Amino acid sequence: MKAAARVLALTVLAAAPLAAQSVRVRSMTTTRYAELRPLRYDSAAGLYRSGSVASAAPLTQDLELSAWGLGVAGLRAYALLRGRAALGSDLVWPRSDDHFDALYAFVELERAHYRVRAGRQQRASGLGFYAFDGLTGTWRPRPAVRVEAYGGRGLARGFLEPAGSPAIRSLDPLRPDRGTLLFGASLWTAPSAGSSFAAIYQREILSDRSGLVSERAAVDARLGIGERVVLSGSADADLAASEWGKARVGALVRLTRNGFVELEAFRYRPVLDLTTIWGVFRPQAHRGVSASLRLAPMRRLALTSSYTYRRYSPIIEQTPFLVDVEDDARLLGVSLRWLAGDLVLDGGYRLQLGFGGERSSGELALGYAPRDAWYVGIRGAAFQQEGAFRVSDGTVYAAGFEARAPIGARAFVRGELMRYEHRRLEGQAGVDWTQTRALLTLEWVFGANPDRLGATR
Repeated sequence: MKAAARVLALTVLAAAPLAAQSVRVRSMTTTRYAELRPLRYDSAAGLYRSGSVASAAPLTQDLELSAWGLGVAGLRAYALLRGRAALGSDLVWPRSDDHFDALYAFVELERAHYRVRAGRQQRASGLGFYAFDGLTGTWRPRPAVRVEAYGGRGLARGFLEPAGSPAIRSLDPLRPDRGTLLFGASLWTAPSAGSSFAAIYQREILSDRSGLVSERAAVDARLGIGERVVLSGSADADLAASEWGKARVGALVRLTRNGFVELEAFRYRPVLDLTTIWGVFRPQAHRGVSASLRLAPMRRLALTSSYTYRRYSPIIEQTPFLVDVEDDARLLGVSLRWLAGDLVLDGGYRLQLGFGGERSSGELALGYAPRDAWYVGIRGAAFQQEGAFRVSDGTVYAAGFEARAPIGARAFVRGELMRYEHRRLEGQAGVDWTQTRALLTLEWVFGANPDRLGATR
């Protein structure tokens, strides 16, 4: 597929002399700097200690290519390519040695009532994110009805590598050495302006058809009642295991134009492929309810608060690592945004209690945005954590700044710098978390405006 992506990219670039106005290129270069403190075990004291600071400077280059107006009405070529490198890192940053990925690389033919797409694609639905190399056919018999079918070679989630490749098997040697085939179909309809319904079915098998990898389905519905009330619900099922996965029902009531109250009840159960060893263990499920409230007493002031309660299923596995773990968790959050001329004030506080440990955190940011493309601001934060699964304590204070500025009409640069200081270290809390993190992004766009797609056919 990497070779195919390169061919597609060359095809897009080669089209430039034919119709330069039909090619658009977007580049994003991102450099990060992160410090970490490796842990070492002090056998004499029976404690974990933080080691010397180690740093990493990963570099990511994204290149988005789109070409249309290629002599055939509705024909388009698209690619999103990513390159990775490490700039003098002390640490092995995750995937820094995986220097190239084709996130998307396809050609498509668009007509009034149908669309055909061939190449590397990714799908986001109620089943999550899946990538594959293959075909997708879309039929639109009416403006508010869409039917799709897709299939091809499945790719490992999060890696964009064939499921049976040596790279994947090196991480999980118990996985089959064969690849997978992915097939699915979906339906979407919107019977009214405030209502919609979507359903999807997906099946993944081993490439030699000797075994089932996963079989799942999901539905999602939204119903508007008048102008103020919206009811919604969604669910997915693991058909291979005859188990429900996630499920949610909710109701949103609009109080004002920018204010609302929302109530939800939900259930969550992780779904694992049958080809992974983790499928042997019974995933820990939980149920819960949540409530959110947003108020906008003034046009430039918005206040938001939320509360979530989760109740976890009893732990049935026997392990010495889960001792005196609570069965429920509570999460409270409040935030505000205030606009005063060119100044923007954002603040928030979150408190988590129960399952997994306790954590409290707060953040305050003040920014100055004289124009839409310009921004400069300062940020402060603090958090405390006492973990049930990971022993930690103390308070971390953070301060830094961020800025964004245009470079001409087609480019802009953005940067962030944050310094974290760990204080109140005692006992096991002597694992120091102090570190510095930074980010620098340069983005530029060249070529035609995609809004002119219809005019160039």
